Amino acid sequence: MPRKRDDAGKCIQAAMTLAGLSGWRNVSLYDIAEEAGLEVGEVVAAVGSRHGVIREMARRADAAMLAAVDEDWRDEGVRDRLFALLMARFDHLRPHREGLRAVLTSLPADPLGALTLAAEPGMRSMKLALEAAGVSSGGPLGRMRARALALAYGDAFRTFLDDDSDDLSRTMSALDRRLKRLENLAERFSRSRFGRSGRTGRPESDTLPDAV
Repeated sequence: MPRKRDDAGKCIQAAMTLAGLSGWRNVSLYDIAEEAGLEVGEVVAAVGSRHGVIREMARRADAAMLAAVDEDWRDEGVRDRLFALLMARFDHLRPHREGLRAVLTSLPADPLGALTLAAEPGMRSMKLALEAAGVSSGGPLGRMRARALALAYGDAFRTFLDDDSDDLSRTMSALDRRLKRLENLAERFSRSRFGRSGRTGRPESDTLPDAV
């Protein structure tokens, strides 16, 4: 049986290559089609639009992130789980780093692109990471957790864009620091809540867990 053609993957690779060479704002659907060896209609069918390239890339990064969950997951702490999930995401995005840098550079002049990254795949990905780590992302507290994790991820992402180490050691170090900071904040938050209520013991499920 012939292997199914991955037009969306071709579009992502082409778009990121072109963005790295000439800037994201200068990349058109026609340019993507030419670089990918596709018709413009095939590009539209595969990703819909330029911003659809970002959505599809985020979806694939989510899948790579979730694939980090393994048989040892039950024995890992929340912070270690989040670290593994987000590093799997960075590993997946590594081949597209130059293009991603160009996309981020264009955001001040591209409000829709900023919204696409932040409101759509961005927060969705952070909620998925929390859920995969065993942390609820529902309700007001879940939204707060997702925002806090997004800040930590964003800080590490800036390091990732300039990390030329073979093993992404700088990115790993930056992410570890951010997650430890969230863990410390979460512990202080839990202690203050239980101190005010006069209760003792471990937090219930609606409080911040080990990491966020």
